[in-house]
Amino acid sequence: MFPDGQVKLKEWRSQMTPCCEGRVNDTTTLVLRDTGSTTCVVTSSLIKPEQMTGSYELCMLIDRVVKRYSTAIVDLDTPYYTGMAKVLCKT
Repeated sequence: MFPDGQVKLKEWRSQMTPCCEGRVNDTTTLVLRDTGSTTCVVTSSLIKPEQMTGSYELCMLIDRVVKRYSTAIVDLDTPYYTGMAKVLCKT
């Protein structure tokens, strides 16, 4: 990446997208606030096996495709929400 690439990326994230830093299970990651969404989605790599609920939920994506996702209860610490939340696990 060019020397100013990290600066430009940080600028883009803060000005052009509703993204910011947050924490999932004490791991810092980039979070996105989707005001049209009714659920939280977390990548499976941030979820501990013992947090899996064993259940599944259907989710309609923006292209109207319906997918089945496993669920977990995770600890979130973001500017948008802090606390335990049931999330869909994205593989």
